[in-house]
Amino acid sequence: MTKLYIVRHGQSQANANGILQGSKVDTPLTQTGIKQAFATKEALSDVSFSKVVASPLLRAAQTATIIAGADRTITFDPRLVEYDYGNWDGMLEADVWAKFPQYFDAKHNLLPNSWETSGGDTYDEVKAKIAALFGDLVAKYPDEAVLVVSHGFTIKLMLDYVLGINNLVNMNEPLNAAVSLVELTDSSQTLVYFNR
Repeated sequence: MTKLYIVRHGQSQANANGILQGSKVDTPLTQTGIKQAFATKEALSDVSFSKVVASPLLRAAQTATIIAGADRTITFDPRLVEYDYGNWDGMLEADVWAKFPQYFDAKHNLLPNSWETSGGDTYDEVKAKIAALFGDLVAKYPDEAVLVVSHGFTIKLMLDYVLGINNLVNMNEPLNAAVSLVELTDSSQTLVYFNR
């Protein structure tokens, strides 16, 4: 089976400043984010990765480089970019929550159909990309470990795809630099652990 060690990037400048950061906002890691990435590198030091694939956005690229090492080849795959929040990208999160409360629950989890107002991605669009990526990784790296570095909401959609939750408020976004492990075969998808 293919083991995907899925890591959210470390804290970015936009995270630290409370800015909604989707696919159009590209800020680097903070010093805290760099420390988080090194801590994750240490936590995964016993795993030998056959492949490293990451979002091309700077915060994920920096995280992947720290964890994998500067001498490793990293494949930057646009299917791993963060969810596109449309015209909300770059706004303060608090402002988005206040202006569009109908699209958030009490814990500020994004609710479905926000794209009708924001012009951003639909969940199905992102999950179709994830399904294609996972299929490619299973075909190319059977019985191998793959490091996947992506973003909070995109990782929620990955796990929705794996588990078939279809209600994203049942799962919080993973913490910065947290690891989730998914095992894939041609016929099965299993979440082994989440947000470690």
